[in-house]
Amino acid sequence: MGKKICVVFPGIGYHSDKPLLYYGKKYMSENGYEIVDLKYGKLPHGLENAFAAGWDVVIPELDSIDWREAEDIVFMSKSIGTVIAARYAAEKDLNVRHIYFTPLAMTLKYADGHGIAFHGTADPLADTDEITKLCAAKNIPLYRYKGGNHSIETKDILWNIKTQKDIAEKYIDYLNF
Repeated sequence: MGKKICVVFPGIGYHSDKPLLYYGKKYMSENGYEIVDLKYGKLPHGLENAFAAGWDVVIPELDSIDWREAEDIVFMSKSIGTVIAARYAAEKDLNVRHIYFTPLAMTLKYADGHGIAFHGTADPLADTDEITKLCAAKNIPLYRYKGGNHSIETKDILWNIKTQKDIAEKYIDYLNF
């Protein structure tokens, strides 16, 4: 039996110690996945610039992985990380299951339909209608959280906790399907 790999692609300022990635990474680790926790360092301003810089930083690390050894690959990504994850999987023609936390419109340009996405409707970086249409066009289930910001959070801590639970249940179901 081959190994299982989970690559964590953080966002700008949303690292793997934040709730979405922290709990996701913890679940994957507890279920036998080798975790590759990517770090970009300081990224420049602007999505295009941040994407290009993040891409350049992580490509050598990703290219050092022997993907043929993996029986299951999961890319868990957040924001700008969703773009990098989708593009890398597309360019390397990898069979990847994606968990997209707050994907950007740029992400869906590369996405192949193997994934699940989560979006807050008050996300200032991603228009809900546009993300909804783009995910539908790629057959990617999109779960929308009313009032959630780019971290899928609000000022209501109990809402945040309930939402984290709901998100975790959905990606666990997706992974175990």
